[in-house]
Amino acid sequence: MQASATYQEILTQVAAWQDALHAVSAKQADVQRLWQAGAYDSIVVTGCGSTHYLSMIAANLLQTHTGVAARAVPAAELLFNPESIYLRRGRTLLVAISRSALTSETIQAAQQFVDQQRGDVAVISCYGDRPLNQPAALNLFAEQGQEESVAQTRSFSAMLVMAEQLAVLLGEGALRASLLTGAGQAWVENALLIAHPFADPKRFQRYFYLGSGARYGLACEAMLKMKEMSLTHAEAFHTLEFRHGPKSMVDAETVVVGLLSENAASAERAVLDEMKALGATTFTIGTQAESDYRLPEASSLVFALPILQSLAYHRATLKGLDPDRPRNLDQVVQLSALG
Repeated sequence: MQASATYQEILTQVAAWQDALHAVSAKQADVQRLWQAGAYDSIVVTGCGSTHYLSMIAANLLQTHTGVAARAVPAAELLFNPESIYLRRGRTLLVAISRSALTSETIQAAQQFVDQQRGDVAVISCYGDRPLNQPAALNLFAEQGQEESVAQTRSFSAMLVMAEQLAVLLGEGALRASLLTGAGQAWVENALLIAHPFADPKRFQRYFYLGSGARYGLACEAMLKMKEMSLTHAEAFHTLEFRHGPKSMVDAETVVVGLLSENAASAERAVLDEMKALGATTFTIGTQAESDYRLPEASSLVFALPILQSLAYHRATLKGLDPDRPRNLDQVVQLSALG
């Protein structure tokens, strides 16, 4: 049987990571000129669906590296509630993220932003010749992130690398290619293999993904992949928040995935240990030696994505579902004018 497009897109994503790194490298001078000339007072990062969750990661990284206040907001909120998001005074950098550069809410939010002269737009995408690219002062796109499937895998990874490198470049004045050291085909193949036992629909019925800081956005994206591909109950929480009510859902049919951070791993691991004592199957992902799935030291957040994507992919196939064509979904959401 021919492998699904989703499987191939997960399997081939390392090439897209490298393409994304090159895409930012090629625009390095343009990025620095825009940042220096912009004198921005704030950064707003926007997207829809998966790219909103990517926006959450990007906003966290941008503020961490630049010291400029950054927040992530779904594109429709920028259209309907701009006064609660944009500063009344000062200039804003709007980072708009869209796999296709065709998403209606994101295009309209970017155009409205430009029309209101709030600042400049930077676009992160897998295409450079689409409507969203038109109002942008800066376009970063990785063509090898393009994909056939509805659920984002390779594209999300590529755009994450671009967002991460953008934050590093703005904060440190140079790219950090070393974040991708160790990336290779074997890494992804190993992730596909390890994820399989944790996807068993006869054993598990619900999934919780826990993460702190930028990893909360990863947890949200993992949750969405599980819902989209496999029609399975899945939720994401900030790690220590899971104790405050959601743990009531934990039982022997639960998988709790913990994305361990560098600065709070011991406190996060304590949450996972508590859930394990309540009967859950737990799975930790981090750079720590005791992690169930160990990531390279000082690596890009993108290294966590193959196993999270593989878990959803295997769950879908074990349930007899087509991961390429999730129920009720289209690859691009295109609407008439909003607002």
